[in-house]
Amino acid sequence: MSRVAASSAARAMEFEYPPLATPARGLDRHPETHPGSARANESTARDKLFYGWVMVPLATLVMISSAPGQTYGFMRFNSSIRESLSLSQTDLSAAYLLATLCAAVPLSFLGALSDRYGLKRSLLAAITAMAAACFYASTVSSGTTLFIACLGLRMVGAGLLSLLATNTLAAWFDKKLPSACGMMQFGMAASMALVPVSMMMLIDGVGWRSAYALLGIALMAVLLPLILFVYRERPSDIGQRMDGAPIPLPRGERLGEGLSASHAAATNLRLVDEDNPPSMNLGEALRTRMFWLLLISTGVWSLIGTGLLFHLESLLKVHRLSFTQTAWATPLMAISMAIMQLGSSRLIDAFPIRYLISGALCCTALTCTILATAGGSIALAAYAVFGVGQGLMTVVSSASWAQYFGPAHLGRIRGTSMTVGISCSALGPLVMGASVDLLGGFNPSLWFFTTVAVTVAVGSRLLGATDAAPAFQADVAAIDAA
Repeated sequence: MSRVAASSAARAMEFEYPPLATPARGLDRHPETHPGSARANESTARDKLFYGWVMVPLATLVMISSAPGQTYGFMRFNSSIRESLSLSQTDLSAAYLLATLCAAVPLSFLGALSDRYGLKRSLLAAITAMAAACFYASTVSSGTTLFIACLGLRMVGAGLLSLLATNTLAAWFDKKLPSACGMMQFGMAASMALVPVSMMMLIDGVGWRSAYALLGIALMAVLLPLILFVYRERPSDIGQRMDGAPIPLPRGERLGEGLSASHAAATNLRLVDEDNPPSMNLGEALRTRMFWLLLISTGVWSLIGTGLLFHLESLLKVHRLSFTQTAWATPLMAISMAIMQLGSSRLIDAFPIRYLISGALCCTALTCTILATAGGSIALAAYAVFGVGQGLMTVVSSASWAQYFGPAHLGRIRGTSMTVGISCSALGPLVMGASVDLLGGFNPSLWFFTTVAVTVAVGSRLLGATDAAPAFQADVAAIDAA
């Protein structure tokens, strides 16, 4: 399906089809019989495996490799690091949170570099940097060196690797992007269920320092060669198109045939290259209400979600749950998250984005309410509800940025979003810790989070932003019919 662009989006437009040539002799009567015709090309495209489906598990592996820098991965090292370095809970939290805030600052710049130098080279550099951060983490000996290690883990893991994994799918998929993101996030949900347990077993077996060293070795020995030899930057590198669409029509066949001149004039549309769709830059995106809806919802989601995960054990101990019982919280969250992600692509097609964001934030608010009011094993159910909201929000967030703003400047735009998200993720645990120290418990912070989530959820429902992607990503049925 061809993309079209409105003339009002002229500044976002960078590529157009060349002027149509006069039909070549011998092709005008029976073009479908010619070896280079559209039908022949379409048949060839169908016979080839669309490489994008190879890139989905590869992007998933990249996302899983960010686990040492994610809160759910780092939290299993907390007690071992604190005891080994003789740090207080406050010292450890302060080092982690300050590192997270500092790690958020350069993400917009790093995203812009990935736009400039390409995804593959950026991934090779990021994986090497992540391995180096793991090796360095295995050698920390003080609060200062711990801060440096956390800075590297958070900036590359939670930030750059996550950004590059998501942008990889945006380079290969358009209309099927929600489905591809759902598959990747399903793998991430499985990671959230298995990685903490695996890390706990690894730490018990070889110690936390050797565990970090082994993670670095695995990145260099397994993931780096896969990216080097299997990764492909974009469909056009191997003669394919986004979503596995048929290859372009040869110049001898009229591309716009079937779309009347009067219709084109009435809609003020013009064709653009499917393989190089027009995109907004950061300045243009900042002038849209959808950008701010996605940005604010991402910040609130990160603020609350990181706090609930970082203080998971302490929160559930307040409800008099044993260590064995609290260990079920993460798998329950991952299962509900995975189930939701399997159906998220259909929900994206069926409902406006702002309604889905509102639903995800309402699940987050309900989680906080349950934790503030319920007791015993019911508190575990709160994390299952939280997983539903997480599953919906991760797919919506992964797919929406590319669909609304195009791929050309996606690194810079999503880097800016991740700067806000990771900054908020640093504040969430701080708010909950301050609630315990100053107000005597977690409940004040939980009620605060509930209020914030409900306010943004209601605001997103009332927002007047259009739910359709920008004009340059609209589709014209007449072109399809042609």
